[in-house]
Amino acid sequence: MSERDFVPPVEQVDNCDVDPLSSFDYGGVARFRLNFEAEERQLIVRLLDEMKDLLTSEPNERTAPLLHRLFPPAFHDDEEKEAEYQRLMREELVASRVAAVDSVSLLLMEEGRTLGEGETMAFMQSINAIRLVLGTMLNITDDESAEEADVNDSPEHSLYGYLGWVLEWTVTALSRG
Repeated sequence: MSERDFVPPVEQVDNCDVDPLSSFDYGGVARFRLNFEAEERQLIVRLLDEMKDLLTSEPNERTAPLLHRLFPPAFHDDEEKEAEYQRLMREELVASRVAAVDSVSLLLMEEGRTLGEGETMAFMQSINAIRLVLGTMLNITDDESAEEADVNDSPEHSLYGYLGWVLEWTVTALSRG
C-alpha cells in the first residue's frame, strides 16, 4: 500500500464528502468519519462491551485498581471528603461513562455515518478509558513504562499501541475542526 492509499482511522470530512450534492448544509460545523475495517469495528465494540461490564460490576480486589484510573480520587488528603464525593458522584460518573460507551458502540455499527464533534469526543474518551484500563493491567504508569511497552511484543502491548495510535488520529482530526 502506498502512502496515498492510507486512510486515517478518524478524519475530518467536509460537506462535499458528507453529501456530494451539497443538498444539506451542516452550517460549517465540523463532521468526522471513523474509517475502520469490519474486524476493527468488532474489536472496538467488544472492548467497549468489556469496559461496560467492568464499569457496571461491583468493584472487588481485582477490578478496583482498574477502575481507579478511570475514577481517580478527588480528595487525596481527606478520606472523609473522598468518601462523601464517591457517595454523591460515583453513580453519576459511571452512568456518564456507560452512556458514552453505549453511544459509541452504536456509532461503530453504522459504517459510513459521519459524526459531530460531541460524538467524536465520546469516541475519543471511550477509547482512552479502554487504554487506561489496559495500561493499568500492563503496569504502564508513565512515559518510561510506555516506551518499554512499545518494545514488548505481546498482543496486549500491541493493542495498547494500536489504541494510542487511534487516539492520536482522533486528536489530530478534532484539532483541525
